[in-house]
Amino acid sequence: MGKKLSHAIWEEYIKKFEAYNGSITVKDFCIENNICKTQFYYHKRRLQKSQSENTQPVFHAIPLKQSNVEENSTSSNEVKITVGNVIVTIPSSEAMLISTIIKELVRTCLT
Repeated sequence: MGKKLSHAIWEEYIKKFEAYNGSITVKDFCIENNICKTQFYYHKRRLQKSQSENTQPVFHAIPLKQSNVEENSTSSNEVKITVGNVIVTIPSSEAMLISTIIKELVRTCLT
């Protein structure tokens, strides 16, 4: 029961346990597979933590001012967003949609 296993092997054990869909206890699973229950829980938490870190959305608030959105009457394949000294250029075939969304956000946030 005290064998050293790689992270990949532990991930396989955890996936195998989850495939049982609650039909077996952790204790019974560990006995059946000759693994340590505390190590099973440790690696399960480690795996959940790494998965949650990889799937957490990143949100950056950007204060919008009316001057951040420029009306451009010419057709363009990009949208430019200016925040302070930074200019973000987004090439897109949906530039008008992006522009409309930003304008609506500005209108909503400033009222």
